[in-house]
Amino acid sequence: MLNAILKAIGLSSKDERRQFERYPVTSPIEVTVAGKAHNCIIDNVSVGGLRLEPPVDAEPGADLTIKHPESGLNLTGQLIGNDTDGSRISFKSSEAGAVVSVWLRMMHEQLSEESRPE
Repeated sequence: MLNAILKAIGLSSKDERRQFERYPVTSPIEVTVAGKAHNCIIDNVSVGGLRLEPPVDAEPGADLTIKHPESGLNLTGQLIGNDTDGSRISFKSSEAGAVVSVWLRMMHEQLSEESRPE
């Protein structure tokens, strides 16, 4: 609650480092780094980037290409970091990130609605 209040007035707590709100999504994605393709699953997305599982085999700072096979989405990003469960990727373009973030969230919501029993 405190984080929401601080965010609303333009401040953030010491624990809140994220510039953009993250949204949970689940979608397959292909990430190519130095010519090597990795099949991953998007865990969450924001205007600034996304988190993938499993981790991409590359060093932080590596440039990469993100492709969504079903839609033809193709954009560039940079590997921010890895942990034991996944990788954090930032988009090179915040404008592209805004479009991708909204599009992935809408696609995720549509698939979630389709899988609900009637």
